Amino acid sequence: MRGSGILRVFALPRGAVTALAVAVAAVLAWRAVATGLDALSARSVARAQAAAGALSGPVGQETASRQHLARNPADANALLALALALERQGRRDDASAAIRATLGLAPADPQVLIRIAGYFLRSGDEAQALATFKRAADAAPGDPNDVVARALLAGLDTGRHREFFDGIARANPVWWPGFFRLACAQAADAGTVAAVLAVRAQASVASSEEWRCVIERLQREGQWARAHQLWLNSLPLDQRQRIGYVFNGGFEWPISGIGFDWIVPAQDGVVVSTERSDGTTGQRALSVAFADKRFGEPPIHQHLLLVPGRHRLEGRSRTELESRLGLQWGVYCEDGRGRAPRQLARSERLAGSAEWKAFRVDFLVPGDCPVQRLRLELANPGTGAITPAPSAARIKGTVWFDDLRILVLD
Repeated sequence: MRGSGILRVFALPRGAVTALAVAVAAVLAWRAVATGLDALSARSVARAQAAAGALSGPVGQETASRQHLARNPADANALLALALALERQGRRDDASAAIRATLGLAPADPQVLIRIAGYFLRSGDEAQALATFKRAADAAPGDPNDVVARALLAGLDTGRHREFFDGIARANPVWWPGFFRLACAQAADAGTVAAVLAVRAQASVASSEEWRCVIERLQREGQWARAHQLWLNSLPLDQRQRIGYVFNGGFEWPISGIGFDWIVPAQDGVVVSTERSDGTTGQRALSVAFADKRFGEPPIHQHLLLVPGRHRLEGRSRTELESRLGLQWGVYCEDGRGRAPRQLARSERLAGSAEWKAFRVDFLVPGDCPVQRLRLELANPGTGAITPAPSAARIKGTVWFDDLRILVLD
């Protein structure tokens, strides 16, 4: 029946459809690399034919290449042209011998290595092709050539060369950061990149930017539980043992800005830091200083994964603020379904000058709210308001916070 294949796809469970889409994307990417390298070889052949004058076609190219090699046996490009001519004639054994000889003549020429990798890819030897692409990357300074990076990414997407990529991840070559940025942004499956990151973490070479990139991608894709587990794995042991429902609510640790830690967007006129202060429970407190400018976006926030039920947000604050509206803490549901965030709770208004004082507010997390966000925002003076202040206001001064936490009430 026409269209039955499509109907069968739509009948699959969502996870199976996602896995199928990832597999198809990986195959298409690998084919695109092979097609691009075929075109590169074709251009190489055309240049060799033009240099040969009247000689044309694979046989003519072979003759021209052999004549050139007779004059200069160490010319790797001429030997490569010979290999490509032999390949086009279907003489695979002779072509492979010429390719191996070319590798011996130009073991560190990135452009030659890229074309040799193309030969291996056309021959169906993915492992040898990837190894040669790696040699091309190792031979070039800085970030990998775009062709090389995309070829390696296509190989990673296939899922068939895990040991190869794990080895590179542990070795930590100089070109790795550029390749990982591409992989994190464009790999068909974020889980593949997360697996490579785990290998780098075990080898103690994973960077904070790698953790940030993979965790944020998982968050954008709505894989919140997976992102949370990966973030937990990124933490030092002492922090992992003291998570709480609000992470680092005592502000004793530096703010990383990664995952489910506090996130501090950069903006003019606001300085967010952790500082020593009198009256704190521990050594430090959160300081948010405003330079008499109109309030922009919330200066600090944190994603939460609270279970459905009743909760209580509590903490302590000290204020030295000049503001018509003041500030408040808001808890919002962000269900990722395209709907605007729903406010679940807001603290009392924080304004004026006041020494340390406690605040608390109880709230309910509904069953359809898998992800929440806790944020500092402009206070809304409206009675029963369920949004932050609808208009901007100037703020000058500093507010401090300590002992911020969420308790489960039932």
